[in-house]
Amino acid sequence: MTVTRTTDLQKADQHWSKIIEIQRRKLITYLTSILNCQHLAEDALQETFIRLSHTCESVDSVSNHSAYCYQTAKNIAIDMLRKKNKENWISIENTEYLQFIDEHENLEENYIKQKLNKRMVQAVNRLSNRHQHILSLYKRGGYKQNEIAKICAISPTLVNFTLQEVVTTCKRAVTH
Repeated sequence: MTVTRTTDLQKADQHWSKIIEIQRRKLITYLTSILNCQHLAEDALQETFIRLSHTCESVDSVSNHSAYCYQTAKNIAIDMLRKKNKENWISIENTEYLQFIDEHENLEENYIKQKLNKRMVQAVNRLSNRHQHILSLYKRGGYKQNEIAKICAISPTLVNFTLQEVVTTCKRAVTH
């Protein structure tokens, strides 16, 4: 019994390892878009492998392995965000007042930067999901326009046009 169970776990490890290796670059980009940090995304991917290899004893019980892998990775990323938010909430209450003093001399510049960032975020949030996805692949994923075209199953010209629309939208948000 023990030998069979160990062999099944080894097969599951190898199977999930192959799935993650094939999807690695896309998974890192996907997780980075959720966590806003590539290092955290890599940690989440590692945790995904561990969770998949230990909780899925029967690989055959999963019908779509890639989708299951993405969903597991997404759940882990969300858990990481929740934990980070909880830690931030707890640490703020236990800090001393002096840590909140602004050391920057020019508060006006900071205010302008904050407003600009807020307008940029609002402009990006108003973009369609497709535009946001292409922007994320381009900026965070480091993909080239030809690679994005293959991933999204569209022409490189459409990718270029979409990125130009994003730039125009963001410029309008900044100037208004």
